[in-house]
Amino acid sequence: MSWFTIILNFFELAACITGFLFWNKIRGTYWKWFPVYLAIIVLVELTGEYFLYVRHNLAANNAVYRFIGLPIEYLFLFWLFYQYVRPVRKWPLILGAIYVLAWILDQVYLSKLKLYFDSFSVTIGNTLLLVSLLIFFIRFSNSNAILHYRSSMMFWVCLGLLIFYVGALPFYGMRTTLYREYRSLFYVYWYIQYFLNYCMYSLFMIAFIWGRPK
Repeated sequence: MSWFTIILNFFELAACITGFLFWNKIRGTYWKWFPVYLAIIVLVELTGEYFLYVRHNLAANNAVYRFIGLPIEYLFLFWLFYQYVRPVRKWPLILGAIYVLAWILDQVYLSKLKLYFDSFSVTIGNTLLLVSLLIFFIRFSNSNAILHYRSSMMFWVCLGLLIFYVGALPFYGMRTTLYREYRSLFYVYWYIQYFLNYCMYSLFMIAFIWGRPK
């Protein structure tokens, strides 16, 4: 296990603990599920690392992320957008449904090609999240909420998501090709996405500390 992975686990756990430390502030809102989601992410990461580094079982490691980690990640974030914009907007549900269809296609058809990674559904999920983020920031910048951005939990969370997913989209979209054909470039981008992850979880912590739940 590399130090990059250990540091990432630290940031993930720190964001989770920060959320529970501010539980009294968020417990009456839908934000109470965000630290729970982060706890699930920590458990998924540790389980995947156990299979990879202790059991040396790459297939089990991939299965943990393919069938648990990645679907929970995307579906929860679309649910979060839905909670933020409901009841007047249904677009997060539509985007979430599109991701589910892409994930099913990955598992039913593309997985038979023995790809190294579920690049198709991850690319679709990342793209749909970027669409969600674009919608959020356009609406946010055109409203009075921008005057109080410091106390907006959604602003800090979306900023973290934007930094990570914009920076990592090319990598995850081409991950299979990079791993097979351009291994050295793969590892350069692999380390970059760690730093993007660190930034994202740092902003999640800021959201809990400075934010006021809607």
